[in-house]
Amino acid sequence: MRTKTLILSAMIGVAGIASSFAQNVYSVNVVGYINLELTGNFTMVANQLDNLNGNLVTDLIPDPPVGTVISKYNGAGGYVNLTRIQPVPANPPSWAPPNSTMTLAPGEGVFIKKPAGVTSMTLTFVGEVMQDVLHNPVTAGFEIYSAMVPQDGGLATVHAYPPEVGDVVSKYNPTTGGYVNSSYVKPVPANPALWLPSEPTVAVGEAFWIKSVSAKPWDRTFNVNP
Repeated sequence: MRTKTLILSAMIGVAGIASSFAQNVYSVNVVGYINLELTGNFTMVANQLDNLNGNLVTDLIPDPPVGTVISKYNGAGGYVNLTRIQPVPANPPSWAPPNSTMTLAPGEGVFIKKPAGVTSMTLTFVGEVMQDVLHNPVTAGFEIYSAMVPQDGGLATVHAYPPEVGDVVSKYNPTTGGYVNSSYVKPVPANPALWLPSEPTVAVGEAFWIKSVSAKPWDRTFNVNP
């Protein structure tokens, strides 16, 4: 999966009144786009920009090739699927089921299956970068997650994931069709816990599995212009 990201910082000034005198009040909106080129048959995908309209999959990915299947884990060992179809050639393609409420918000992730015969497929996500204190709560057991901001780096050292002994992070390899696992362990009781074989690093637009020992908060403070 190849990724291209463009982030633009826009200063929007408005007039405000405070303490009985006029002053300028500024709000910083950081907007941009992410292009994801999918080359594998299956890819774990994340959207790390908020479209401010609920981040419905049907809005974020409005017109993929017919035969595209998007699968979101249901938390109970199965998946909810959304498929692009065109049962009548004279009619435009549509989603099945229609009126889906499936979301792909920052912090979430899905599997995307390319249609047979499509060698490469590009997704473009557009929206705002989420800032300030971000909350991505983790449940006990298996779930698909993503970092909430479009930034490459270590899951713990950059994205502030709070590992506990026994946690396992699994990243899907679309080329091999298998997983690369990183476990947080404490092989020597007197020594600090560590990642084996190494801390997982995540890319922009990448989702992954976490098998968490317990439910816990995953909070991060992020600002583009601190």
